[in-house]
Amino acid sequence: WRLRLIVFPQLRTVLSQTLNPSADIRRAAERQLNEASKISGHPLLVLRLVASSDAADAAVRQSAAVHFKNIVKKGWNPDSEHSDHSIVISPSDRNLIKSHLVELMCTVPPQIQAQCSESISLIAAVDFPSKWDNLLPELVQKFNSPDPSVVQGVLLTANSIIKRFRYVQRSDALYSDILYVLERLQAPLLTLFKTTGKAVEAYANDASQLKPRLAALRSMCRIFYSLNWQDLPEYFEDHMGEWMEEFAKYLQYTNPLLTDEDEETEPSPIDVLQAAIVENLNLYANKDEEPFLPFLPNFTSLVWHRLLQVSAYPKHDTLATKSIRFLSSLVGKLMHKSLFQEEATLRQIISNIVIPNLMIREVDEERFEDDPQEFVLGDMEGSDTESRRKCAQELLRAMCRQFEAETTSICSEHVSSMLAEFARDPTNKWQAKDAAVHLMLGISVRAESAAHGVSSVNDNVNIMDFFSTNILSELQQADMSVRPMVKATALKFVSTFRNQFAKEHLTALMPLLIHHLSADSIVVHTYAAAAIEKILRQRR
Repeated sequence: WRLRLIVFPQLRTVLSQTLNPSADIRRAAERQLNEASKISGHPLLVLRLVASSDAADAAVRQSAAVHFKNIVKKGWNPDSEHSDHSIVISPSDRNLIKSHLVELMCTVPPQIQAQCSESISLIAAVDFPSKWDNLLPELVQKFNSPDPSVVQGVLLTANSIIKRFRYVQRSDALYSDILYVLERLQAPLLTLFKTTGKAVEAYANDASQLKPRLAALRSMCRIFYSLNWQDLPEYFEDHMGEWMEEFAKYLQYTNPLLTDEDEETEPSPIDVLQAAIVENLNLYANKDEEPFLPFLPNFTSLVWHRLLQVSAYPKHDTLATKSIRFLSSLVGKLMHKSLFQEEATLRQIISNIVIPNLMIREVDEERFEDDPQEFVLGDMEGSDTESRRKCAQELLRAMCRQFEAETTSICSEHVSSMLAEFARDPTNKWQAKDAAVHLMLGISVRAESAAHGVSSVNDNVNIMDFFSTNILSELQQADMSVRPMVKATALKFVSTFRNQFAKEHLTALMPLLIHHLSADSIVVHTYAAAAIEKILRQRR
């Protein structure tokens, strides 16, 4: 089974055998493919099979596309950690592959298109732009395709290629690549965003036409994010009004055809697009870009109102957290103080945004019981995972940076009310106490680090009095199965304010923490262990 024997029909047979239920047949076929990969010309033969329009071969074509992607992954870059030096892709094969791959991606079914797109991204990571100068022009040319799935395919590919502009330190080489991309992509991107918007209006009553176009708008927002991550490009500054007009339109966009009120977990195409738009707004807000400032009041209002409409279901978690982050980035800065300084505004933020997103939801209770590791990742101090509750607490801390006395006073009213509600019916209203503790956590911390805990607290809050009245009593209860989520929150409070406790507090606390190590709840005994470890580390 040398390459000279694997002609086109035989390759089809071998690839079909990789899908065979028999493990022996699959392994034999995979060995043949591995051997064939070592001979020049094999990748082109595989691509020919991927391009085959024989509908009966859909599974085989998919298998061929995966095999080709793996050849590229292991053979294109000899310096890659995935590199297999036995795979040979000759210079002539490389040029032929690059000259045909974009066109092929645009003519195959969606599942195969995804594999081709990933292959393009793998090659581009090595060759683009210096050794693949025609890639971006080819992709941009496909913006004019009447097929929305083709447009979405090339946008996803372009997005995957330029993601590398994010989260990296600036350098001359990086800026050279960004400039190269901007010159070829910035104008067509804005044009496509507008024309796609017109198509969205035209197909308002056709869900099948709307979905791929909203997905394309979302992909363009991610490309926008990548192109603007390092600095505000001149073209985007000059055309900011056009971009912002489009973003504002979609933050207000609704269509019942695309919204399933009974769906709890999967966000709608509109939700996904709006989350991407808010992330772009947050990027500009964090950069304090002067050309963006005139648009801020309107976007603050739009994001605010959208946030008031989101449900408590997980499908809206991403949109909610990104929207809360956007408001946090504004309210914490002196330059935007005038947008939020009215007491009525602060009260609305706390009542309508902070508290609803601090409250325990049914999905949180389920995760606490059924997926405790995931719950801890989203909730625990120092975790990178965003949750609604963590973002709501960050919003409170941002409010305290500019309006500490007012925010503390308003929150203290809510804390007293929630604790009174809990006291009237501890069995059924424990969620109120949990939210009250999280409100206190939000307003009490001025400065902290994951490694060293809280270093500065809000002078308007009596941490120790709250601890003695509401936290200590919770931990002293002998039955750890009562209100386990509140127990976990109480342990988190102790862990957070570990630096503020005097020796006598710790003497009383440590036996209680040790007792909670035997709790049945995984989250409770995990938080107890974490609190003990952090206290001991601080007191060494």
